[in-house]
Amino acid sequence: MTSGITVERLSSGLIVAVEPLPGMATASLCWLVPCGTAGDPEGAAGEGESTLLSELILRGAGDRPSRAWNDALDALGCERRTTANPFHTLMTATALGSRLPEALPLLMDALLRPRLDEEHLEPVQRLALQSLEGLTDEPQHLVMLRLAHRFLPSPYNRTGYGHAQGIRSLTMEGLRQAWRRRAVPGGSILAFAGAVDASVIVPLMDQLTQDWQGRTHEPPLERAALGGSDHLTLPSSQTHLALALPAPVEADPDALALKLAAMVLGGESSSRLFTEVREKRGLCYSVGGSVSLGRDRGMLQIYAGSTPQRAAQTLACIRGELERFSAGITPEEFERARTGLKSRLVMQGESAAARASTVAGDLFRLGKARTLADLARQVDALDTGRVNAAIRGQWGQGWLDQLTLATIGPAPLEPAR
Repeated sequence: MTSGITVERLSSGLIVAVEPLPGMATASLCWLVPCGTAGDPEGAAGEGESTLLSELILRGAGDRPSRAWNDALDALGCERRTTANPFHTLMTATALGSRLPEALPLLMDALLRPRLDEEHLEPVQRLALQSLEGLTDEPQHLVMLRLAHRFLPSPYNRTGYGHAQGIRSLTMEGLRQAWRRRAVPGGSILAFAGAVDASVIVPLMDQLTQDWQGRTHEPPLERAALGGSDHLTLPSSQTHLALALPAPVEADPDALALKLAAMVLGGESSSRLFTEVREKRGLCYSVGGSVSLGRDRGMLQIYAGSTPQRAAQTLACIRGELERFSAGITPEEFERARTGLKSRLVMQGESAAARASTVAGDLFRLGKARTLADLARQVDALDTGRVNAAIRGQWGQGWLDQLTLATIGPAPLEPAR
């Protein structure tokens, strides 16, 4: 038991966490299966494997073909979706707590016994290729993907959309073999939150997964991060800018302090970037920043959308704010950001899905689960001095020398005048 969260390792090796949330009628789950994009074959050899699998496992499982399987879950009012990230294929689902025990065997079939029928391969390939080809229609999203590709090391820098030739090369038999090899209990994490009872859920999951076996190894780092700058020329009346800088991992003692600091920098409409770059100078129509603290590496990322004529000035202004930011924040900024953090915790506590996702993420990144009360105590323990010490220690001298930049627009940036 971890402060109201039950965490158990089942006989199969699967880690299960259960957090009851009083007063809720719904229950949610978040299942991390170690079949992520970083483990796909590279490029034309089959990059996109996990992305296709995340779609295919929702198209029939066990003895039910796609229509029957989906109809059965719809009859129980169970919403579900899957996606793939560098480390995992994620399944999330939400249902009334009273219907969850009926829905679980169906959901488990999708992960343990997906049908992967041949007839679904071509439609899923077409969908994946359409998503890949459509990225140029979403330049704000595309520039952030290109930023991550340069900032993160290979193979953990993949976009998740796959490679066109690799997607076309995949066969259903190859995908079946990949799922059997990669979708294993060792390294899997399953978190429940909401109207759930650990004394019911844990034995049920142990029973449902007792024949599941195996363990996989995470893909090793292949190449260091590219870093530097990148530009994609697209005819447009806009220029999209994305910047990334190193940040600590989630387990770092300064992690929460720097999350608060990032809110001051670019996380709200009262943030420095929004106020200085957009409101005072009118250099861009959109600007903001956030911090992502992973298990192995962290990233502070900033986005701005401007015109080609003002893009260089926008970048210069952002750099100026980053230099000023390294000197710390004010007590007023600290109090405003801390209130914002507390508000987010309250809102998270009202969503079973958000809690299930957070608990699963904590177990992966930290090896332990934190309740909302745990997080609230950590926020209350912060003060301006501690946040500023964290900024100086992590984002002080030499920090900006490590900046990675990606831009999309009609031409590369010219120096600001």
